[in-house]
Amino acid sequence: MGMDVTGTNADSEAGKYFAANIWTWSPIHDLICRLCSDLIDEDTLRLLAYNEGAGPRDAQVCKEMANRFEVWMEHNVDGNEMEADAAIAKVSVHLEMCDKLGQPRQKHSVSDHQLKEWIEFLRHCGGFAVW
Repeated sequence: MGMDVTGTNADSEAGKYFAANIWTWSPIHDLICRLCSDLIDEDTLRLLAYNEGAGPRDAQVCKEMANRFEVWMEHNVDGNEMEADAAIAKVSVHLEMCDKLGQPRQKHSVSDHQLKEWIEFLRHCGGFAVW
């Protein structure tokens, strides 16, 4: 189970598609909320936690998001991590489904490598939607 993020006006292959499983998307979403809440309206920020097509459609917003993620990475190593219980509010539907399937709750984490791919996606997507 995961998030398929599609670029809405990609200018290169890197901006067409980004995929993250639910354990990886949650800390990316957390960083979006922490770093970019002034760029994206509150409803869209909330809906980015779900596979319903939400996302900023403006290339400049995405490029500014990429800049902020890069600055954050300059001061933080080893990606971003959240305890599973801290992520419940963001992905409760997905976690309930995992619990029903008998999958153990685990830390939600995203590596530096994945964050660099996310930044590259943001630079070239022209806007995005999360499915």
